[in-house]
Amino acid sequence: MKQISDPAKQITENLEYMIQNTEVPELNLGEGIVKQMNSKKTELNQRHRMKNKRMKRVAAVSGIAAALGLGVFGSGFVSPVMASALSQVPLIGNIFQQYGDPGLQASVANGLYQPVQAKDSHNDMTLESTGYIYDGTRISVALKRDGQADAKLLGESMENGDRDLSGKGILKDIHIYINGEKYFNGGYTMKDGDTRDTLILEFNDSLPVAPLNADPDKILRPEPLGDSFDLKLEATLTGSDQPYVLTFPVKKNTESLVLKPESVQSHDGFRFTLDKLELTPITTRLTMTGSGELASLGDEYKLPVEDLYAGKHLFGFEIYDENSNRLEELPGNNMNFIEGQYVFDYNFTPFKEKPKSITIKPYVLKKDKSSGKFSEKEYISELEFNVDVK
Repeated sequence: MKQISDPAKQITENLEYMIQNTEVPELNLGEGIVKQMNSKKTELNQRHRMKNKRMKRVAAVSGIAAALGLGVFGSGFVSPVMASALSQVPLIGNIFQQYGDPGLQASVANGLYQPVQAKDSHNDMTLESTGYIYDGTRISVALKRDGQADAKLLGESMENGDRDLSGKGILKDIHIYINGEKYFNGGYTMKDGDTRDTLILEFNDSLPVAPLNADPDKILRPEPLGDSFDLKLEATLTGSDQPYVLTFPVKKNTESLVLKPESVQSHDGFRFTLDKLELTPITTRLTMTGSGELASLGDEYKLPVEDLYAGKHLFGFEIYDENSNRLEELPGNNMNFIEGQYVFDYNFTPFKEKPKSITIKPYVLKKDKSSGKFSEKEYISELEFNVDVK
């Protein structure tokens, strides 16, 4: 799970780019960087304003270089002390560091954040992408809005789960294009960023949701994203008469560990096949298929008639390393039932370091009698998988 690029070099390059293109506020740095920055800040105040940009770059990069000289970067991971210090630097502590999941936060500390310049302006508003993170499994894109808007970029959530789109400047719709072709990826997720004008867009090439017993020829399957591609986002904001188009190249800059154990576990009329585990510094991806039904479980374990997969079980998984450290499941995962099989392509947070072994614990959700929701977990130990990592 090592990175292709040198983390220290990547952080420095990213920092230089962001300093050149960002107004720098007062820095609240970790103790290990403060001394280096203070002397540079004094120099800045004594120079002519025409030289401010160049000196801000020298100051910040020198401070980071001094910190790097402490030897905190080792096998592609950053020490907790250094990660904490870096996260306090406004230019590095970006939207992913502050509001991303553990994998995205670690990617910033490890220099995997890729800044970009992609923006479009009209109707007194500007939409831009400030950067992305991509590990070959999922891509996360930072979006930022400027201009005359009177609502949060993602809009306000209503009690029924919909979004209130009545204001100006709300992201109403977005279309994704890969290498010029409209990309069907089965859905995407968006979450609020650090301000009302930012959000994180995320998607991958997981299998789409298909209706039960759908015609195989009519099931749309996303193509693998690959190691590099041109991404175009076509976003519609409320109050604008035309979409905002952002285009920029995307490149994977991590290596991954792919395990294909092809293990099988059977119990009570059900059969699970573990097809693949993919480990990156940003994501853990689990791919499994299943067939049959758990004969001994009652109707309270089956989805109701109004559900897309009526009568089927609602499966979930927990993933642990040899020290019982549990990964967090990422949002946007959906169980699929395609061509007579359960199909699972789920994303989880990454392991903090390469595990020696991995345990996968499947469970079925049971309907809670009081709430009527499927929330109680029934673990099925007979269908657990244990995978040695070499």
